[in-house]
Amino acid sequence: MLNEEKIKQMTELALLKKRKGEQMFEIDNYFKEDYVGKQMLRSFFVYTFCFILIVILAILYNLEDLMSSVNPIGLFSIVYIVIYILGLIAFELITYRFFSKKYDEAQRNLKVYNDRLNYFEKKFDSKSQNNGG
Repeated sequence: MLNEEKIKQMTELALLKKRKGEQMFEIDNYFKEDYVGKQMLRSFFVYTFCFILIVILAILYNLEDLMSSVNPIGLFSIVYIVIYILGLIAFELITYRFFSKKYDEAQRNLKVYNDRLNYFEKKFDSKSQNNGG
């Protein structure tokens, strides 16, 4: 005979794993500092690449004006460097906060999943031992 409670518990576990499983189990392979550091390194390269593209587009757009001025590179390079550094700091802070929260949430979800799994195993293993022995 089918145990409805057992089926319900198994379904809840399967749904939790399906909804959040990939994220939970991927993040569980890292310490928090490693996971966040990996994401910050990735965001550094993405930000730098995007910034370089924007600078190249801005230079190409203003190429005629830059060629006619006396010292086109000096002032622009300082402004671009300052904008790059300030933007990078802001972007990295946002990345740190976002992925720290994501890591913490995944750890909480994994704890809930493991607690439910342990409860399920204890509850139904003890019932099957009592019925079988």
